[in-house]
Amino acid sequence: MPSQSQSNKNKKRTLTPSRKTIVGLGELLFDIIDDQPILGGAPVNFAIQAHQVLFQYGYQGVPAVRLGNDCLARQAITQLQSFGLNTDFVQYDARHPTGTAIVHRESDGHRFEIVENVCWDHFQWDDQLDLLSRSAAVVCFGTLGQRSEFGRSTIQQFVESAEQAIRIFDVNLRQHYYNADIIKHGCHHANLLKLNDDELIPVCQSLGISPADTPTHSCQQILAETPLEYIVFTQGALGTTMITTDIVQTGPPVEFTPAPNADSVGAGDACTAGIIAGLLLELPLEAIVKLANRLGAYVASKPGATPTLPANLLTLQS
Repeated sequence: MPSQSQSNKNKKRTLTPSRKTIVGLGELLFDIIDDQPILGGAPVNFAIQAHQVLFQYGYQGVPAVRLGNDCLARQAITQLQSFGLNTDFVQYDARHPTGTAIVHRESDGHRFEIVENVCWDHFQWDDQLDLLSRSAAVVCFGTLGQRSEFGRSTIQQFVESAEQAIRIFDVNLRQHYYNADIIKHGCHHANLLKLNDDELIPVCQSLGISPADTPTHSCQQILAETPLEYIVFTQGALGTTMITTDIVQTGPPVEFTPAPNADSVGAGDACTAGIIAGLLLELPLEAIVKLANRLGAYVASKPGATPTLPANLLTLQS
């Protein structure tokens, strides 16, 4: 693995003026499931799935992440490139390992044990990230990648620079790795907020909003108090609701026959990919939510966060 300085020097800037780049910003880590390393990190999962859906329309996924100098970093690059993602903007760290999270299966889902002081905790702002931020069509970021001062500063500078992009704040609260300031910044510098029922109250509290009588009304209060245009409220197997100031759009839940060792990791990220695909292609909200539900349910029926999507799921209908 090249050093960071060598890597940055030798990288080719391959972005085109069409600004059809879909950036997964923040943490890349490997979920260790049943002792097997599975590529993950919510922003990266999103970039992979959005790339699969939108590549036929000229878009390309771009991970903006930091890796170590180890075998997991090499595995990550191989897998990202196998999907066709542009890895020119990956940083390398000679001192800190590639991130990992131990995933414990439990009766009500999964519990994540996230290793600290890894490479993405030392994510650095540089000229290449500045270039990428100003050329992106979409950027997806969350709270976990901001748990360190380095990561928080870099991610927030990127998001603030990407004013022309659709900015997705996927709250994705993990353990104690967030605070009210991180949540407030994300809600005030994004176009779209994605959260689930467990995350709704912490977000309201961070924004100084009293939760309303229903999740939908709470989401509408968040919209009223922030520059956000959309909120995507996910409910697992019950499906997704997309909320604007004057529209609440739900879609029927979708089920696929689960494969052996199926897990729900990455299902929400695939849902986000469906939402952004629908918005970029200007589909009706009803069609957008149906696509999001299909993608999320398919990923939940497979092991790992980023299965290859079948052709029938990539046919978008208005």
